[in-house]
This record gives sequence, C-alpha cells and structure tokens, in this order.
Amino acid sequence: MKGAYALVGVQDGFDENYTKHFADLTALCRALGAGSSAEDIAQDALLHAREHRHQLRDESKLAPWLRRIAARRTFEHLRHQRRRDSEEPARAFIPVDPSISIDVSAAITLLPERERQAVGLVYGLGYEQEEAATVMGVARGTVATLLHRARRHLAERLAGYAQERDLP
Repeated sequence: MKGAYALVGVQDGFDENYTKHFADLTALCRALGAGSSAEDIAQDALLHAREHRHQLRDESKLAPWLRRIAARRTFEHLRHQRRRDSEEPARAFIPVDPSISIDVSAAITLLPERERQAVGLVYGLGYEQEEAATVMGVARGTVATLLHRARRHLAERLAGYAQERDLP
C-alpha cells in the first residue's frame, strides 16, 4: 500500500504543476512554428507524458523530457502540415519590442525552418543553447551554427531598414 501512495504522490505532483508545464510547452510549440495548434500539441504532449510517466527514470528531468515530447510532436505536426499546404510560410512567435518600427517577426518568418526554430528557442523563450539542442535533437554546436546563420540572414534582410532610416 505504501508504494501505491508514493505513486499517487508523484502523479499529484505532475498534476499540481500542470498549468506551468502547459504554459511552457505552449510557448515552446509556438516558438517552433506550431501557430494556432500550439495549445493542442502541448495538451497532447502532456497527456502522452502522463500515460508514459513510468518511462521517466529521473524526476528532476521532467521539464526537459516534456519539452522533447512537445518538440517531437510539433515537428511531426509541421511535417504533416507542410504536406497539406506548402504555400503558406510557417509562423514563429518571437516577442518584439513594439517601440522598434521594424517588422522583425516577418524577417524571422522568412528564415529557414531550423534557423527559425533555434532563434525562437534561444532568443524567444530564453533557452540556453544546450537546452535548445536537446529540444531540437541536435548537438549544441549545431544550434550555435544555426543562430550564427540566422543572425547573418536577418542582418542581410534588415539592412534595407537601416538604409531607409538614414535617408533625409
């Protein structure tokens, strides 16, 4: 009976933090380009995690485990969506300072998918590069390279803005 009580306690701990996990995963899915499907994907990831909780060996790694599940589900969703409609570009959620009169979000949307995902995770959600690498299923160096390329692409796209501002 004591083992059953411990299991219920673990499950309750998971459920007690549901709102925090849901918000974190929804933001992650948006940053990865899920758009309006972000909440559905986050919910699906949480349900999957709850059903497969026994697979988590180290309770302290719950958040990274949930993020990997949500990221995989988001990537699957994006692949499926791409097959259905290859015309519309993916949307990325990146908080932008409204005082800046430049459409950084539009420029980020035009980045290649993996660069857009890395930018969303690191600059949009504040993940460390190592954490973003885990979520994306790549090495940390790959994330650093993707961010470097993204900054270069953004600088090229936004260079026209600086020239327009300098005109009399």
